[in-house]
Amino acid sequence: MKKLAELLPVIAAKEVGVEEINGSNKGPRVDEYKSATNLPPHEPWAWCAAFVDWCVRGAMLEWLGANKPRTLTFKRPTTAGAWALEEWSLAQDNSTQTRRDPDDDILPGDIIIFNFHHCGIATSKAIGGSFASIEGNTDALGSREGGCVARKVRKTSQVKARIRFTD
Repeated sequence: MKKLAELLPVIAAKEVGVEEINGSNKGPRVDEYKSATNLPPHEPWAWCAAFVDWCVRGAMLEWLGANKPRTLTFKRPTTAGAWALEEWSLAQDNSTQTRRDPDDDILPGDIIIFNFHHCGIATSKAIGGSFASIEGNTDALGSREGGCVARKVRKTSQVKARIRFTD
């Protein structure tokens, strides 16, 4: 059985290349990501956290389907704010572990909160101060308002916190 954290990068990888329509912070698939939050999905707002919420929701459903009759003991994130993901994690039971300024303590499946109000999902272990991720609402330059789901290589010095699922 895969762990919840192992499912996150798999789900995120299937979304690489999805783009919003004309820089609008909207689009059919983007609006689906945004529907995983507590904000109206058809409004134009930055959606990096919505992408993470959507991936977590998908991983939870897949994990629960494969591990019946087990249940998860935490609430899934529904925030639309990258930095609010840390608050969400700290409000959960021990199913999530939050670490500020994690340096190289980043593993695939960790939710990454960047110090520039952005977030994503780690797809590699951090080695030598860098790691790979998949992020929503980014671009080739690494913007936090980039308009697509993309693979990135980031520096650990850019990380405000990481959230790790323990189940």
